[in-house]
Amino acid sequence: MKKININTQSRSYDVNIGKNILTQMISVLKESDGEVLFICDKNVYDLHREKIISLTDSRKHHLYLFNSSERNKTLKSVELIYKYLKKHNFSRTDKIVAIGGGIVGDITGYVAATYMRGIQYYQVPTTLLSMVDSSVGGKTGVNFLNVKNLIGSFHQPEKVYIDLAFLSTLPDREIISGAGEIFKYAFLSDEENYLIIRDYLLKILLQRKFHENMISRCIQFKASVVEKDEFEKSGLRKILNLGHTFAHGFESALRFKIKHGEAVIAGVFCSLIISKKIGLITDLELHKFASDFEFLPVNTKVFRVDTENIIRYMKSDKKTSGNRIKLVLVSKPGNVFIDVEVTEKLIKESVVELSELFESV
Repeated sequence: MKKININTQSRSYDVNIGKNILTQMISVLKESDGEVLFICDKNVYDLHREKIISLTDSRKHHLYLFNSSERNKTLKSVELIYKYLKKHNFSRTDKIVAIGGGIVGDITGYVAATYMRGIQYYQVPTTLLSMVDSSVGGKTGVNFLNVKNLIGSFHQPEKVYIDLAFLSTLPDREIISGAGEIFKYAFLSDEENYLIIRDYLLKILLQRKFHENMISRCIQFKASVVEKDEFEKSGLRKILNLGHTFAHGFESALRFKIKHGEAVIAGVFCSLIISKKIGLITDLELHKFASDFEFLPVNTKVFRVDTENIIRYMKSDKKTSGNRIKLVLVSKPGNVFIDVEVTEKLIKESVVELSELFESV
């Protein structure tokens, strides 16, 4: 088992990574005198029923099953959870546990951040994407008016328990989605990290091999950024948004018919195309990046989406200011540029060139 300590301005907490490690969380919760609400993805419950029941067997433990989807990641769903908490007399001394992927983690975190102005919560991520990214860092939120995570808050968890056993039942599409979020990390450090992540992603997709060392590598990098810029004020944390302004535009324009990580794959490649178009990388370098990661499938739905619609949603993104679209771009692994203002013309051209890029590698 690995343990990573994260020290932010608002809270310090541990991320525990291993296989079948949830007994640790049971011990921690049993020491607590308060009530505990487990908000669990219904699919996870169906697949891991015995494990979930073992967590909730105390009379003070409550189970709330959530139909996890981007369409259900709304204020209406938040309101229903508030009603459950109020009905069962939850107070600020009680706790909430999120068991599921990024959607469950985001909505649970937002509930915990806002119910009675904040109560403690724990993250138990069950998808590859939530393990390497969304369960750590304290970003919470819900979708509003079809805009991804338009409403949210920063609220760090008390602890994170990453149990690799959950990955055994993960569908192939969820593995691709998780790989998309790891793909981003390849460009945020140095050339050595780039090559390690490239080789690891190939093993994930071809052999379904998951190793705690790679998950901890992603978390440790994210932790090093979040610790310096927890609330995204200095700008450093924005590097973690590589490909994400595009991704959120794709997700919203396609009415969330693609997974977040699938959208990130397309978004990172579009960002690389723009990096080439404005002279940060050469055409040869762009094709090398595309060749190195050609095994990452790009969901073909993004090739058919209306670019005007993408632009509209990108302008609604939290990272946009003054109706101007700003992106995170790269010149080489580890050399990242934030807040690069780009034109609508460049955005549209990059989406069109995305399909052409993979025809040529």
